[in-house]
Amino acid sequence: MTQVPENVTEFREQVAEFLSGRAAHLDGWQYFRDRSGITADLYRQLGSMGWLSVSWPLADGGLGRSADFEFALWDEMAYARAAKPPIAAGLIARSIIENGTKAQKEFFLPGIAKGTLAFALGYSEPEAGSDLSSLRTTAQPDGDVYIVQGEKRWTSDAHHADYLWLLCRTGSRTSRAQGLTLLIADLASPQIEITPIETLDGHRVNEVRLDDVAIPIENRIGEEGGAWTIIQEALARERHLQVLPGRLRRDLEQLIEWAFASEALTSDATQRVIAEMAASVEAITATADEIVRLVIDGQDTLVISACQKLVGTDLMQQIARFPSSVGDQAQVIVGNPFEFMWRESILETIAGGTSEVMSSIVARRGLGLGS
Repeated sequence: MTQVPENVTEFREQVAEFLSGRAAHLDGWQYFRDRSGITADLYRQLGSMGWLSVSWPLADGGLGRSADFEFALWDEMAYARAAKPPIAAGLIARSIIENGTKAQKEFFLPGIAKGTLAFALGYSEPEAGSDLSSLRTTAQPDGDVYIVQGEKRWTSDAHHADYLWLLCRTGSRTSRAQGLTLLIADLASPQIEITPIETLDGHRVNEVRLDDVAIPIENRIGEEGGAWTIIQEALARERHLQVLPGRLRRDLEQLIEWAFASEALTSDATQRVIAEMAASVEAITATADEIVRLVIDGQDTLVISACQKLVGTDLMQQIARFPSSVGDQAQVIVGNPFEFMWRESILETIAGGTSEVMSSIVARRGLGLGS
């Protein structure tokens, strides 16, 4: 296990050095790929150094560092376009640490920390994407198991994950959020069918059908009907990783390289727009630092994180479409970098909460609008 310095700046430099030494083994667009193949190998390398669990408590096998170390790790990963944070080491491990039994911690946490155990997130459904309180997948108690029936959709990484972090309804339909329960489903179960859904950025999400899947009650996380509080608390702890400035800095640098190569910078208008984008990246970086501070202090980050996601994903789209907007039509042809970035940036406005949901949070919680 690699020694982690006490100073977060030194740790960031350590991560950058690690990545520079492995650049030849990484796809230049690996950040946008799924979590298999090269990315899975990278997770295992990070796990061997203890970095996947850098901010877990010492008592649970982590290194006990604060959230700014975790942020530094994944911000450097984003800048290098190496990998996104694995959900297993983030919200799932945190939920198990806070709400799991001793047996669950002993079984799941070591593999997650090593990067050898992968999870997919089974939340969204055909009729319950952003509104999880209306989901329909049911889990009926039957002796020492739950019998699960339903369908999940838009499920990333289910085709190469080991387990599904499954949100089910154990209460009545009218119980809404109060009737939801979290279970861990083994994706090797023959009663689980995984079907691919191709996305417009050339990648894959999945439809996951669960047909009378028997899940042991011992695989329930927390109390029956207690999932809503668990998932909200887990999301609150992960908001500092939702929009990583390193990703935007790298996108902006690529735009500036294009502008020099195409001589677009000879235009005053182009210089002004790129300067405004650079200022926005700095603002997003400053806001990210503030979100990390609030997470460390245990304060509410819901509204500021929603603002950050709205501004950050909009800027991703601005950067991606700028070359074609000023006449470089080659950049809309498949295979060109900004064409790919444009398609991918559209999905960024959906993943982790749609822009409409983020706008509603800002309006209702931030500005006090609506009922």
